[in-house]
Amino acid sequence: MSRALLLRLLIAFFGLLFILLTLWAGSHYHFGYYITLVVMLAFAMATFLAELIIVIDSLEKRIKLSYPSLELSPAEQVSVNETLTIYNRLKKQHSVVSTRIALLEFDNIHTMLKRAERGSDYIFHDIYLASMVLLGSLEPGQTFKVVSNLTKRFYWKTGKHASDHSELNFRQARKGVTIERIFVLNTKNELSGLAEIIEEQAQAGIHIYYVFKDSIENLLPYASFAISEDLSSGIVCHREDILGKVTVTTNSEWITDLATRFDEIKAISNVPSSQSS
Repeated sequence: MSRALLLRLLIAFFGLLFILLTLWAGSHYHFGYYITLVVMLAFAMATFLAELIIVIDSLEKRIKLSYPSLELSPAEQVSVNETLTIYNRLKKQHSVVSTRIALLEFDNIHTMLKRAERGSDYIFHDIYLASMVLLGSLEPGQTFKVVSNLTKRFYWKTGKHASDHSELNFRQARKGVTIERIFVLNTKNELSGLAEIIEEQAQAGIHIYYVFKDSIENLLPYASFAISEDLSSGIVCHREDILGKVTVTTNSEWITDLATRFDEIKAISNVPSSQSS
């Protein structure tokens, strides 16, 4: 039974009860005809107003169901409505190959949102944005653990996303978020090429370690990962050649497994000489 129907039944019940009581009181206390009529009309007006409120509430819910973007901020409404307008336009151009590919990505976004709503793992196509959302959600005293294969300078210095990602690391570390990052290196030359990045992050208060890939092959079945046990959330990159494609997870068992792997890798990792001093 819906809430609106229940309210209508209650109003009808109390309305009938009120009418009977009014008629009884009029007869018992000898109310005049007009007094009785005014009392009954007043209740009828109250009933009408209650019904009007129910109808307006029901209409509001139907409008929000039909136009869910109304619950968003004005800026978000503009973005969503523009996206839907473009989507409808592109559907009419389905014969163009590039258009069909773009429409498939729109379907992928819908699938991703549905999986996120259910709390399932899903694929996200920007390692920087995913990492920034997770890191940016942490409060002072919470911990961000990363096993990273972003071992080239340009991963931290080239492009807006890379520079924004670096700046967020610095801000969060200075704010009191504990960041532990283990760089997974292929060669010693990578270590020297990463010296500037390591120095900057260490000075910002980030705990830096490094380890060579061939020494942790049994411990690291992924290219890289980042986790927050405080938020029970993680980001996993499965392949080195597809850094932009990551799995976002809130699976507690997987997070626990990743945390264990992080601790085991950290135990055999090295601390840069600049940081140890």
